Amino acid sequence: MSDSFLSIRRLRQVYGSVVAVDEVSLEIPEGEFLTFLGPSGSGKSTTLYALAGFNEPTSGDILLRGGSILSTPSHKRNIGMVFQRYTLFPHLSVRENVAFPLRVRKRPEAEVAARVDRMLALVRLEGYGERMPGHLSGGQQQRVALARALAYDPPVLLMDEPLSALDKKLREEIQIEIRRIHRETGVTILYVTHDQEEALRLSDRIAVFNHGRIEQVGSGRDLYHNPATRFVASFIGDSSFLDVAEAKVAGERGRVVFPDGTVVADLRVHRSAAAAGAAGQVMVRPQSLRLAGQGEGLPVRVLDVTFLGDSSTVQFRTGWGQEIWMRAGAGAISGLAADGACHVTWNPAESHLFL
Repeated sequence: MSDSFLSIRRLRQVYGSVVAVDEVSLEIPEGEFLTFLGPSGSGKSTTLYALAGFNEPTSGDILLRGGSILSTPSHKRNIGMVFQRYTLFPHLSVRENVAFPLRVRKRPEAEVAARVDRMLALVRLEGYGERMPGHLSGGQQQRVALARALAYDPPVLLMDEPLSALDKKLREEIQIEIRRIHRETGVTILYVTHDQEEALRLSDRIAVFNHGRIEQVGSGRDLYHNPATRFVASFIGDSSFLDVAEAKVAGERGRVVFPDGTVVADLRVHRSAAAAGAAGQVMVRPQSLRLAGQGEGLPVRVLDVTFLGDSSTVQFRTGWGQEIWMRAGAGAISGLAADGACHVTWNPAESHLFL
């Protein structure tokens, strides 16, 4: 028996010579919003489909409330699913779409009517019950799909990139609604996305997938400030990576010499895969970078300055040809121009050395 509400144990999915999911294990408490984040082909959707029962894993197990569900057909797992495509029945009204899973389960009509009203109120579509899906916007259709998935009160809701077809503004609006609905219902949500900002906005925890494995699991704050691997550091938040010519480590802190001779000390050390041929790499967040006085910090040349309204970004090139960039308030970079020379620095405590 498992103490977790939902348990994924050493899940493995192989297609011929391709290992799509490689020994994935997760313990998920009831009511959590957990996001699977990673690039295309990293195994996140394949893991979700195994939970839904759409594919049978090569090995491993999935337990819900302590019991394995692998032998249970997908339509009997009682798990809700929302896809990128809304998959609404075009010939049925909004009300009939939401009622469909309840009628399949032969619920009494009075219960169906009351539950549909409650779901439409939950997704803020009261008054839309008689409309046809073709007369709704993309965001409204996705709300109907969400209402239908929640109508029969599933213990788990799976969401596979449900907002990727929407424009940025609408996507952000629906993200707020999904977070609100999660708070109000308490349903356990497993959400798949390749959008790091979406994952940070929505999730209690994030599982970062790469090449079929989970590289790290944690809150967005943990992953951003304490990445366990170079991949996590590159995938969560914006960052620049600078090769080092020499690195010395004492305990959990490191001192590096860059190819131009610049020395930076007191860096947090992570033993991970560095770039081929490099002694290591230093990761610097653009928000941490700032201009330094002449002769201080790292000498660089300005490549480009971009005005973004409330902030600006500056792209620099180091003396050995790598690029690094900075984000700051517009006033902090006044006077910088393309091809100009300057120096930059950052707080070593806010950066990481990957070896």
